[in-house]
Amino acid sequence: MRLSGLTWSGISCVAVAIATCGGWDLWLQTRNNRPVYVPVSLTADHVHVPEFHINLSGPYEIKIEAKKRIPFEMLNCLLGMSMSSEKCDGPSVVRARWALTSNGVVVAKGISDTEKGGAWANDTIERQIGSFQGKWNRRYILDVDFTADGSALAVTDPHLVVEITSDFYEGSLWISYGLLLICSAVAIVGAALLVASAAQMIYRRRREKQQITS
Repeated sequence: MRLSGLTWSGISCVAVAIATCGGWDLWLQTRNNRPVYVPVSLTADHVHVPEFHINLSGPYEIKIEAKKRIPFEMLNCLLGMSMSSEKCDGPSVVRARWALTSNGVVVAKGISDTEKGGAWANDTIERQIGSFQGKWNRRYILDVDFTADGSALAVTDPHLVVEITSDFYEGSLWISYGLLLICSAVAIVGAALLVASAAQMIYRRRREKQQITS
């Protein structure tokens, strides 16, 4: 049976809506938002992170993540995340120098003392020690020298993290929401066209039967 133009239009609308939202979701699933997540001891030592690949351009943060396994204010003080230095018995034990290399060339470097960023989550606290602009399809090597004794944080299972900034998550959330609305509208139009096409087909068949019986 040959499909009408109305039917093809409806099928096309539904297919475009599914392909668009599905393609966007698949793209998000294949992005490596956190290319580095390795445990560290935070003692005065050198940490070498082997070559890692970035498939998403944008600003990245180099962070220390610690689990909330010691009193909250003590953990904030040790990480250098306390809102008031008066509550702390001493300076932060997270002090580091870092260098980022790509193709044998140092593309970024810095020290933790110049960084003030960080974040609090349900089970962890993150302290930013550096940042850099990552480029799509580039490979990097990260070297970090910890210059203070951070062994007091050993019980918090500290990890060295490289992750794209939260702006990406917020932006992708808004894009996902907008695409969902657009795709839903297009799919509804497609479904309405298919219903109209089916009704048109039923009407034609009834007319044909009436003409035959008459």
